[in-house]
Amino acid sequence: MVETSNLVKDNLTGNRIGVFFGTLAPMHIGHQAEIYKAAALNDGVVVIVSGYTGDRGDKIGLPVEKRFRYVREAFNDEPSIKVDYINEDHIPVMPGGWTEWTRLLTETIQRNIVNPDAQVTLYTGEPEYQAKLQELLPDNGRFQVSLMDRTILRVSATAIRKDPMANWDYINRVFRRHFAHKITIMGAPNTGKSTLVRRLARTSNSPFSDEYARHYQEESNVCDDELILKDYIRIIQGQYDANSNEINSPANNGLTFFDTDAMVTMAEAHIFLPAADNEQLKALFDNTIKEEEIDLILVIPPFEQEGVDRALQERFHQELLKIIEQYGFSDKLVILDRPGNHEDRYGYYARYLQALDAIQDRLGINLKHI
Repeated sequence: MVETSNLVKDNLTGNRIGVFFGTLAPMHIGHQAEIYKAAALNDGVVVIVSGYTGDRGDKIGLPVEKRFRYVREAFNDEPSIKVDYINEDHIPVMPGGWTEWTRLLTETIQRNIVNPDAQVTLYTGEPEYQAKLQELLPDNGRFQVSLMDRTILRVSATAIRKDPMANWDYINRVFRRHFAHKITIMGAPNTGKSTLVRRLARTSNSPFSDEYARHYQEESNVCDDELILKDYIRIIQGQYDANSNEINSPANNGLTFFDTDAMVTMAEAHIFLPAADNEQLKALFDNTIKEEEIDLILVIPPFEQEGVDRALQERFHQELLKIIEQYGFSDKLVILDRPGNHEDRYGYYARYLQALDAIQDRLGINLKHI
């Protein structure tokens, strides 16, 4: 296995240890400010994510283990901040579980520090937590509980969960991927997908991915009907990585646009590859499509234009619709079939406006008034 210096950090050294704990669903800049204050006042900080199955984070798709991983990633370049978590599934629910939870808390602190006799300061913004911990923590002179002033940064995880877009700037960057709206533009070749992706993304100053297959084919100098099994494996992973990079980009403002995804690649594979090769690719397609978690699919259907193979376009379009239904995304689908007028012969502008309407209707985001 590859050794990494930041994945599993050494236990914290020093005689003064700060502890910050919370649900962190999600972590926001208010939490970060408190953690950095604790880090400045101590030799190191243990950040403890706490939760249970069905808690407020789990209800929005952020179970405690996932939150722990996100928080650890957020502080991966901070050697004096160590992250751990408490799973509360096997203790009584609060407020009946304070005694057991405090025991788990002290055990978690101890396993993350070198000096067993270090002075430990726990930081909380809740007066009732301060009182309860002062009552239950070991009475050995090592532990104290400091009440932090949360009125300085008026940020609420509750408000973020209720309306992530309105509170986007407050969400920790690692957690933003969970709340980002993912929009994929699909369609047969030569229908204007890439142009529409670019224009929609720039309308909202959002990041967008390019079609990886086009890059791969230009670099390898191969045509569609020359691609073989190993090429498709690389294209599936390459497009997934390209889309993921935009989700994780600092430019992510809550909307991300993708120029195709694994379902588009699957439609191409069904047309150009033999059945045996498609069978080998099925597990990879299944896993990749499941991981994508698309919020909105905009499909450009074939339309009358010169110099294109309309029969191939129509075959591709029907195969794509079949795949979208097969994987349970029909409720995310909008077909951009609004016709243009005499000035908009091929309907490019009409489809652009229809896409903006779909984003507003399906996601509640009005790009026309940004």
